[in-house]
Amino acid sequence: MAQTAQDPTAQAARIWADALALLKHNSKLTARDKGWFEGVVPEAVFGTTIVLCVENQSTQQALQNELNEPLLHALNIASGVDMFPAFKVEPKQETPKEKEPEPAPAAKKPAAGFDLDQSFDPRNAPTVADLGQDTYRPSGAAAQAIAEPIPSTPMTQGTLAETTFPSNRSQVLLDPETHLNKNATFDTFVPGDSNRFARTVALAVAEGSGRDFNPLCIYGGSGLGKTHLLNAIGNYALAKDPGLKVRYVTSEEFTNEFIEALQNTAQNGGQIAEFNRRYREVDVLLIDDVQFLGGKEATLEQFFHTFNALKQANKRIVIASDVAPKNLKGFEARLISRFEQGLPVDVKPPDLETRIAILRMMASMNNTNIPNDVLDLIAERFTENIRELEGALTRVTAVASLSNQPVTTALAEQTLQDFFTTDVEIKPTDIIGQVAKYFHLTFDDLVGRGRTKNVSVARQIAMYLSRENTGMSLVDIGEVFGGRDHTTVMHAVDTITQKMQQKQEIYNYVMELTLRLKQHSNEN
Repeated sequence: MAQTAQDPTAQAARIWADALALLKHNSKLTARDKGWFEGVVPEAVFGTTIVLCVENQSTQQALQNELNEPLLHALNIASGVDMFPAFKVEPKQETPKEKEPEPAPAAKKPAAGFDLDQSFDPRNAPTVADLGQDTYRPSGAAAQAIAEPIPSTPMTQGTLAETTFPSNRSQVLLDPETHLNKNATFDTFVPGDSNRFARTVALAVAEGSGRDFNPLCIYGGSGLGKTHLLNAIGNYALAKDPGLKVRYVTSEEFTNEFIEALQNTAQNGGQIAEFNRRYREVDVLLIDDVQFLGGKEATLEQFFHTFNALKQANKRIVIASDVAPKNLKGFEARLISRFEQGLPVDVKPPDLETRIAILRMMASMNNTNIPNDVLDLIAERFTENIRELEGALTRVTAVASLSNQPVTTALAEQTLQDFFTTDVEIKPTDIIGQVAKYFHLTFDDLVGRGRTKNVSVARQIAMYLSRENTGMSLVDIGEVFGGRDHTTVMHAVDTITQKMQQKQEIYNYVMELTLRLKQHSNEN
């Protein structure tokens, strides 16, 4: 397994197989568009560049121009990093029919004189951020292959650099049919006194033995593992019975799908029926951030009937919320009472021992060796939620990687000193304003629809900082940034997290902006 992961040819084959599966399932591409990808042959991976062989100049031009954005997006999802293509034109040679087929050639190596930097300069490539509201994700074998992302190596001009930091193996890996994050399982959920009961009950529901806990209502603050538990339930249930119909959905997605069905009813009366079938025929319904349905009367009415239909059919329902069911605002008493007929369980901020265990899990998943005293330091200083822990660990490992230093407590102290001063409230509008000023842009540039490279990078950084420095959900952050989908925010956060580990300038941007935000908040 280790040799396969390090072989450039094997890496290219794996990444391209996954990317091709994503492109074939991209509903925005026509049959003609998809045809351009059929003759592409992967040759090798060098750092964040994948060498692709095409049959002619026309194919190369199509992939570099009108199909560039979906290609970059598919490669990003398939590899877990911003992967860029370098093209080689190699006309296809037909084998004469009367001759026996030639033996399979040995693993290809880059042709002599082929200059990756001349063929493709990643610095001039379009960004893969903000490609629209759609997210392309693999299924089946492709999804399974991506479950073990390939370590990436930053490429420098004229050289192939050694690996400095591995890909984030804990990244989100969404299944297109169930919407589950395949990487969020019970095995990767660290239990402690703050969440052990919730995990135990969730596992019972996943196994099918927790019929008395229907619905299961998991509530607690942001970043404490509610979403992880919902996905773990779905993944476990499917592993036990692959024939189950499981669907994970956020309240925003449920609302948007319902509104779309209503809008299309005039043209096609079957839209509402299709919406009802989609949700009322599932065996396990997992709905996240249910508090955001509050006050949406038509959507709540639809959800009420969906809930009743599933409950009467003895199907499993699990909901997650920031507050206990009895404290939900904008919900009718009849729906709250149904929530409370099941089992409400809460998750609290993790204690010190659990925080240390979580950090060890993160380090292990990312194949990084972090001294125990550094993990202890981070766990002692960051106490509110798991997201804070992950952000702090990312910063420390990124600095060590970029500066080629060992991870020590001194390095951690220096890296995180500006983040130990908490209790400052940072508003998302402050973040957008500061980022816009820093990059010489306007507020409207960041919340608008512009996709130029400088605007996209600044917008991604602003989304990352909003996620790191506020308690807002992905849905709320998307709303602040011009009504974008939460998957766009998720992609931006993942992208900046990766770039901070690979590019010194991106890390510097984030650190300097964070310091400015905290200083600005203290002054106010």
